Amino acid sequence: MSHLTKPQLRATIMLSFAILLTISVNTLYNQYRLENISTGNTNPEDARMLDSLLALIPPEMERYPSHSASFFSKEEPEVEAPVELNLHSFDPNTVSKEDWLEMGLPEKVFNGLEKYRSKGGRIRKPEQILKLYNLEPSIGQQLVPFVKTDSTNIFARSAFPKREFKPYTPKPVVPPFDLNKADSNQLKNVFGIGGKTAARILKYRNSIGGFLQKEQVFEVWGLDTVVVEELFKKSYLPPNPEITRLKINQLTEEELANNPYIRKGMARIIVKYRTQHGPYKSAEDLLKIKILKPDVVSKISPYLEF
Repeated sequence: MSHLTKPQLRATIMLSFAILLTISVNTLYNQYRLENISTGNTNPEDARMLDSLLALIPPEMERYPSHSASFFSKEEPEVEAPVELNLHSFDPNTVSKEDWLEMGLPEKVFNGLEKYRSKGGRIRKPEQILKLYNLEPSIGQQLVPFVKTDSTNIFARSAFPKREFKPYTPKPVVPPFDLNKADSNQLKNVFGIGGKTAARILKYRNSIGGFLQKEQVFEVWGLDTVVVEELFKKSYLPPNPEITRLKINQLTEEELANNPYIRKGMARIIVKYRTQHGPYKSAEDLLKIKILKPDVVSKISPYLEF
């Protein structure tokens, strides 16, 4: 607590003295009126003395003379008679105003209850009635035994429509498919493969004549490693994959060039050498063409038919 300054302390003392003086003068004046003036025993000197004392009372205090007199009053305050109630069981969430007033309950309390209900509020336990605005505690205690509400079951399962739960059916396990026989729909079931990617895989597979090894899938343009690994999980290649072979001694230059492993220039040389030296009997005959590298011949030889 902060200390009072000297001017504040002086003002406080003067104010306290004025209050005590006002109370004393009013008390003496009232007692004089009751004892002397009412009996006709009025002393002019006493009257002048009281008038001089009354002149010391501030104007603000003269406006309320009864305050000082009531300070010493020994009269007991009037006690209001208890309200007679005609209580019966009721639901505070549905009770009407007429029924409320018939029980002898205050209208202002019902108005607060109705406002509470209009905003979606609900009384779920009897003890909650004690929290109503303007409700006297004595009346509230009398109301508690008569509060009957079904709000306690508001979250019961029967309050909501029963939900039908379908038995869990696991997704059917899709068996791995032959990579050389797979269609577009099977490929699109693999994570990361859409319609265009599936079309590129099929086009490349058919152009080389089929996959002999899974690693050949990496040769498809635009395939991510993660997608290829997902494809490997859902597909397989048999020990002896079925492939389409190239009839090297019958196909034209254009037909041979359609295979990604045989470029257009290579196809021209193969056909020209065949025309000059006759049909090829084995893959070793291709090695006689000096410009053909052994690794290229080794790569295309499984797809050749002589």
